[in-house]
Amino acid sequence: MNDIPNEITDFYNSLENLQSLNIWNIQKELKNSERIENWDDKVIIERKVLSFNLNNGQLLSNSQITDLNGKIINNIHFSEIEIIYLKNRLNTTLNFWLKSRYSHILWQITKHKEFAEKAIDNYIETIKTIKANEVRELSILVSAIFYISRKSKIKIDESKELASELINELPYWLKGIIVNEILTQNYFTKNELVNISEKIINWIELDNPNSHFTNKNNLEIAVKLFDKIQKPKEPIYKLLAKNEDLILNQHPNDEDFVKITTIGNKASYLKKAKDKKNLEIVLKEYNRLKQKVKLKKISIPLDDKGTKLFNDYLKIKSESILKLPNESILAYFSVNEDILVDPIHNTKIAEDSIKKSVYHLFSTTTFDINSNHKNLNDKEKLEKQKIDNYIISHNIHCYSLFLKVFVNGVICGKINYYKIYEYLEEHTWFGEKFKRSISTDLDDDSTWLSMLAPGIHNLFSQFELSILMNTNKINNFILAIDSLTLKFEGALRDFIRLSGGNTTKDNQGELKEQLLDELLDNPKIKEYFSVKDIELFKNTFTNKGRNIRNNVAHSFMVFSDYNLQIALLIFFCILRLSKYKFNVKKACS
Repeated sequence: MNDIPNEITDFYNSLENLQSLNIWNIQKELKNSERIENWDDKVIIERKVLSFNLNNGQLLSNSQITDLNGKIINNIHFSEIEIIYLKNRLNTTLNFWLKSRYSHILWQITKHKEFAEKAIDNYIETIKTIKANEVRELSILVSAIFYISRKSKIKIDESKELASELINELPYWLKGIIVNEILTQNYFTKNELVNISEKIINWIELDNPNSHFTNKNNLEIAVKLFDKIQKPKEPIYKLLAKNEDLILNQHPNDEDFVKITTIGNKASYLKKAKDKKNLEIVLKEYNRLKQKVKLKKISIPLDDKGTKLFNDYLKIKSESILKLPNESILAYFSVNEDILVDPIHNTKIAEDSIKKSVYHLFSTTTFDINSNHKNLNDKEKLEKQKIDNYIISHNIHCYSLFLKVFVNGVICGKINYYKIYEYLEEHTWFGEKFKRSISTDLDDDSTWLSMLAPGIHNLFSQFELSILMNTNKINNFILAIDSLTLKFEGALRDFIRLSGGNTTKDNQGELKEQLLDELLDNPKIKEYFSVKDIELFKNTFTNKGRNIRNNVAHSFMVFSDYNLQIALLIFFCILRLSKYKFNVKKACS
């Protein structure tokens, strides 16, 4: 390579003098190159070499392409001329990292062991010269050594010796990373792993307040290690529980949500450690803190212009709806699809929201209605974002209009309990009589409306009164919400039966009724209700959203949870469920 033109000498010199392992730093150190005839191809090869990343020991392209069948192509492709160039560069460069890169590529292409041996040797030499600020790249190089050695079946002893040296010499926060690579590559024998397991406990610093996350990382790796060698994990979980005290000592305030989440984590570890005595003590503290913790609320209101535009829209839209006949007003909210949130669009918005923010870079902790916390994984973060977006979209697209129409409808006399009852009786299947049990005949006095009427009456008697009396008095919607929530599931079940569907399932040889989630996925529900309707029902009643059915059934809701918005949401779902009438066929006498 002594004949390199002057125009690209700087480029090759920067290659030879590369000291970084991180791809971002490499691009900073690399000089630009000019276009030179007969040398463009060589420069392109060098840039092509740098376009690969190490992933679990393999060199993979930064970009992914698919074949004609849509399958991802991960193969490294170099022409014969390019391979000859790489072999020449391998013999001429003095840079250990470049040597490891060239030889690794050549080994993945040719599978010749000579290149595997050179790749391992040069990765080891690279590790010896690694810079302090890039020490996190160490595990990536180790994974490459393990992978090549295991696949080529050469230099196994040397690779294991390197791993042992690193485990002995590295600081505690890096030791666990090396052990994790050993476990990932399935590299060591059981006896060798047992030897490591006897050391890993000594890496835990429970007296150092700054070591919590290092301790936690090493102990979680220890759990994987102990599981692999079938060694009891209870001692590790006890240490994980003890490690949480480092956080608790820094957060003594009972109102601090960090304290309650840490106590919750400690309880989880103690349960896995089978330490019943201390678990009971910690759970009592956890329940005490649930009454103390305070979470801040964030409010982002519309500006004046946005508020005016939104209010103008509600005024015009509600006035046009209220010009309709009484039954048409209720039918509008029963059958109109435009006012519902599109779940497909909502999912896309949620995915884009996460991708375009730093949200996914941080850990996310949620609290349920009982102040029990949960740390979310990436999939759960997306589900939470979908739920949050849905609630906001529903409030904007539907609830605001629904409330506006019903408030003004009460004032102008177009909406009240009696007119709602009349609509449901005459225009929906709720007013139809049918046999509900094999043990009873047709009950002339029993319809679904007779079951729903008490809850609807309780809701609208208070709703009408608060509007007509123009009072801010807090209304008590407990009876309405509890009644209508539980009746929704029963009505849904009977709708499936009346439409010719099945609500029975086989549970290990025992016939049982489908639960709410199963009912909402029943073929008959999917046949007669749109995906928008089903998503509304799921978001309202199941853990795919507000989870109102579970919270009501288990008395998890407190007085403030029983508000008008929840009550009207449930009634709105009742209206959506009521949209059909059945043609009852009478037997010939």
